[in-house]
Amino acid sequence: VFDAKSGSKGEAVALPAVFTAPIRNDVVSFVHTNISKNKRQAYAVAFEAGHQTSAESWGTGRAVSRIPRVAGGGTHRSGQ
Repeated sequence: VFDAKSGSKGEAVALPAVFTAPIRNDVVSFVHTNISKNKRQAYAVAFEAGHQTSAESWGTGRAVSRIPRVAGGGTHRSGQ
């Protein structure tokens, strides 16, 4: 045990029994693998891939399906 001001106090503290258990390599490997997954970075073609279009649904009442349609006319994406 150490004192914050003077250093060592000289008293020994018994460790809990859990520290005498053997280390299991399968548990260490499992924990290491899953903790390292927290540091992964997302990757894709673009951050907002699929959200760049001005597509919005026309809503109900127009006798067409409610699929999002790109605004504008005369392009290859119009009316989708």
